Amino acid sequence: MIYTTDDIKFPMLSSAEFERLCFELLLKYGYKQVIWRQGGADSGRDIEGYYNFSNPIADKKTKWFFECKHYKSGGVPPEHLNSKIAWADAEQPSFLVIFVSTYITTAARTWLEKIRQQKKYDIRVVEGEELKNRLVQFSDLIDRFFAANRYVKLLIDIKNHWLLYRIDPSYDSIKEITKNIDTSKLAITDIGFLLMNFYKNYSHFETRNDYYGDFSEEIMQPLFSRLIELSSIEKLGLIEEYKSKYDCLDGHGCFDDAGDGKESALAFQFYELHLNHRLSQDKWKIGYYLFFKTKDGKAFELFSIDNSDFDTSSKYYGNYSPEIIEQLAIEIYEDFGQILEFSPRLRVIKEQNKCVQ
Repeated sequence: MIYTTDDIKFPMLSSAEFERLCFELLLKYGYKQVIWRQGGADSGRDIEGYYNFSNPIADKKTKWFFECKHYKSGGVPPEHLNSKIAWADAEQPSFLVIFVSTYITTAARTWLEKIRQQKKYDIRVVEGEELKNRLVQFSDLIDRFFAANRYVKLLIDIKNHWLLYRIDPSYDSIKEITKNIDTSKLAITDIGFLLMNFYKNYSHFETRNDYYGDFSEEIMQPLFSRLIELSSIEKLGLIEEYKSKYDCLDGHGCFDDAGDGKESALAFQFYELHLNHRLSQDKWKIGYYLFFKTKDGKAFELFSIDNSDFDTSSKYYGNYSPEIIEQLAIEIYEDFGQILEFSPRLRVIKEQNKCVQ
């Protein structure tokens, strides 16, 4: 998902959730031995951690105290910081950082400026707007703490289930997401994940006699405007590394129908690929390739890698024409152009369905 600072709304969090958010941010920044002193007395800081500074000459381990001030509105006054300064004076960390969900008052700012000169440790204040600018770099944190829309949460959940348990999302869950989600928030990895898993579902419709439904490519229509924005018109970037280094594991779509001598109304081809299949076990990967044409003549080519981020690249061809086939990233049927003509049910017979290397 793609977010802006407008999507970060601190008032929707409880004080404990705000502390947890700051804790998670520190882990992102690489702090070590981080302790969240949640509940009860906090001994003068909410979070404690260490950060190692290193250069070719020496390494230095620094101790950090973090105080989290969560206000729904208004500023933090100096009297709410006194006890934290006193504890820092007693324990002498290297840094005292104060996270504030709103801002500190003018009086607090003036007071901190005066006492900074007297301290052996460094005092830093990260106020609400600066904190938002830091958090927006980590979309997974915004997913977890600020995703109010239930369809955003549904997308997050199905991606997590796929990552942890390799459970592919259902056709119906994808349909609910594409109908209701704000597509302007989707990253190319989100769209790649939805499209690849949508076309994976096609085989279930063909093989499961107990599924009484129609496979409709129209449910992906809401994604296309956003996909155009995120696509290249020059190349399908990620696949360049794997040119001539893949083997087809599975595929379905208009080629398969044509190869079986069937009439086809489909305008897509999906392949699951074994990448770097001739290399050692720790070098190969699984990838997904998709080419499809929409009813209004737009054409897209996508390639995704089966990893934790579902890395995806996309190429947009504009209005489809048979000449596009010569530009595709992988070699496929020479008469692909005939299969994808605008006739709704063009019968094309192919002797055998192959993925040409």
